[in-house]
Amino acid sequence: MPREKLLGFLAAISVVFIWSSWLIISRLGVHTSLTIYDLAAIRFGLSGLIVLPFVIHFKTWRTISLYKALIVAFSIGPIYVLLAFGGFFFSPAFHGGVFMNGFLPLITVFLSFLIGQKINISQLLGSILILFGAMTILFNSQNFFSNDSLFGDALFVLSAICLSFFMILVKQWNLQYGQILFSICLINGIIYLPVWFFFLPSGIQSLGNLLEDRNIIINFLFQGFIPNLVGLFLTAYSAKMIGTAKASALLAAVPITGALLGLFFLSENPTFLGWLSLMIVSFGILLVIIKG
Repeated sequence: MPREKLLGFLAAISVVFIWSSWLIISRLGVHTSLTIYDLAAIRFGLSGLIVLPFVIHFKTWRTISLYKALIVAFSIGPIYVLLAFGGFFFSPAFHGGVFMNGFLPLITVFLSFLIGQKINISQLLGSILILFGAMTILFNSQNFFSNDSLFGDALFVLSAICLSFFMILVKQWNLQYGQILFSICLINGIIYLPVWFFFLPSGIQSLGNLLEDRNIIINFLFQGFIPNLVGLFLTAYSAKMIGTAKASALLAAVPITGALLGLFFLSENPTFLGWLSLMIVSFGILLVIIKG
């Protein structure tokens, strides 16, 4: 296997562990005094602050058109983040892994087809199998058909569409890491933070109160640095090195690690059908990776 592809697979696998941790930490965050709007502000505010001096030094805005920068910023900007956080508010972390990542491969295949990319039959079948495995959770629990859970799962699927769109943009436009950070972190920070500060509900009363809650501290440290600064790089790198279909299929492994983390840290124990769902998803991933 070429070195570039090997590194691409390792990057995607690393994202799986980052994303699995994000599922758990975000689930904890939405049940603190922080609102989902606060969590989005933390994500774009802190990462934008870190990125700013590098953008100024390298003059990154000269390397990408405003048109492309705004589209990239929109792809996984505040709307994507609020959809995901909203999903965590209504549904368990396990559902986040299944519906956000389980739907991702088929969405990516569909969007790739729309823009004229050739679709491998094994990738299509594997993606369908992943989706089938994800949908198995429909029969998983007596609470699934509650309005809250259905609404949260729908939000997860919408966020998966945003992420798939971003991955395709990275591949199609050959976006560089600096361009991604400039668009996602800085532009979104400039646009979103004033809107959040003046118009959106917030649970941030004082810094002292925030520091008393361990879950809030964890969310500040994790949301502000890991998803945008590390996760974006690894996601973009894997999409460029191994292709969007294989990268999105590997990311569908998040339900497996997310369920395990949810079991140990949130006491959210999947039932038999939940574990069966994870097995089917895993087989679909292997089909895409090996045969795709």
